[in-house]
Amino acid sequence: MKKLILCLSVFALVFTSCSSDDDSSPSQDPLIGTWNYYKYFENEVELPLEPCESEETIVFSANGDLSFTDYIDNAGACEIDEATTGTWANLGSGSYSITIFGFTSTEDITFEGNTFYFEYTDDNGTPTDPSDDIVYRDVYIRQ
Repeated sequence: MKKLILCLSVFALVFTSCSSDDDSSPSQDPLIGTWNYYKYFENEVELPLEPCESEETIVFSANGDLSFTDYIDNAGACEIDEATTGTWANLGSGSYSITIFGFTSTEDITFEGNTFYFEYTDDNGTPTDPSDDIVYRDVYIRQ
């Protein structure tokens, strides 16, 4: 649950986008689509995902809705642990907001090819001492 809240709270996003297709139709927001949890880093060190963590899926719809499905290992089988919905909005200038569980946040996201990532920092309860901070990076890949 902690991971879900942290992950989704981070999804109210500011991003640096890659280039879009050159066509006469308006470009589609790069966030729209289905994304799977792909990689996880702590202080720039990649840590292995649990098998069921890679099943985690977030779907961002063009109408501003989102759905999130989190999985748990149940005796070797991945089963849905939590499925929830929310909303997202592009605020312009690379800023996004995500609302889930009645909580809205704005975060940074970076798109690279068919992945995006966001980072967040845990100050370990000592906001005036950055020496024990942990920087987390969650990477998602387009399905």
